[in-house]
Amino acid sequence: MHTRPLTLSLGEVLWDILPDGKALGGAPSNVGWHAAQMGADARVVSAVGDDDLGREIIDRLTAMGFDTSTVAVLPGIRTSTVDAFLDASGNATYTIHEDVAWDHMPVTDAVLDLASRAQAINFGSLAQRHPTGRTATHAILDRVPATAVRIFDVNLRPPYINRDILDAGLHKASVIKMNHDELPYIASLFGWNGRPEDTMLRLLETYPGVGHLVVTRASDGAWWQTRDRLYSQTPPPPAAMVDTIGAGDSVTAAVMMGLLKGWEPDRILQAAMNIASYVCSCRGGTPELSETLKNPFLG
Repeated sequence: MHTRPLTLSLGEVLWDILPDGKALGGAPSNVGWHAAQMGADARVVSAVGDDDLGREIIDRLTAMGFDTSTVAVLPGIRTSTVDAFLDASGNATYTIHEDVAWDHMPVTDAVLDLASRAQAINFGSLAQRHPTGRTATHAILDRVPATAVRIFDVNLRPPYINRDILDAGLHKASVIKMNHDELPYIASLFGWNGRPEDTMLRLLETYPGVGHLVVTRASDGAWWQTRDRLYSQTPPPPAAMVDTIGAGDSVTAAVMMGLLKGWEPDRILQAAMNIASYVCSCRGGTPELSETLKNPFLG
């Protein structure tokens, strides 16, 4: 019997409010959904409010096959919604409301026990904007085995950009994932000069625990920098561009699951680009993947 690797995704779970209605969103649920399709025992660690929107998230996650015991229900704090605006090319920008349930994500003994057994974890910078979320994230990370894949998703959303939060997260990571706009922003934030390639190498030099840096580049594909080589892949064009929501999260999931399988970066990137292209052809961040896309991870 093939044992599914235990993966944790920490942080924001929410409703993306799209022009045609709402869709389940937040990087942790997006990553967890794709990781589960690729064979993981994926758990989402987050919080919702004790309100209709929160109950609807719990119901939706349950219907998707998640164990929702790691999603706390907090009375008196509202479930998160994010206003997502799409341009003519399907690129999304977001208005993220403050003081919502995932800002107050609690740490439970059950979550710490899962963390101690996790083979991979992904965590972000946005979910650490509130001190409670920051404390919870690091308490959980401190219980994760040193051998686990630890992916730090640098999701910079102004005005929630904090150099100290980034630095602490980078120190906890074994893999960094960001997009092509965030790479020069981080270089500026840290006072570094030079080409994007220089910034990538500088990050690996500055944070010795990091062995892999993945930079998504929209329609140009992605870079994957290790200590001794730069890999690059371009995606196939999507069948039809609907929106870019969750495309980067599907890359995160593919990176996580590919590393757990011991694949080389070029193989992981190729699979990730195919998946991300497909996600762009679908509405929202949690479409069902085809057998062709997920089967390589299930073998």
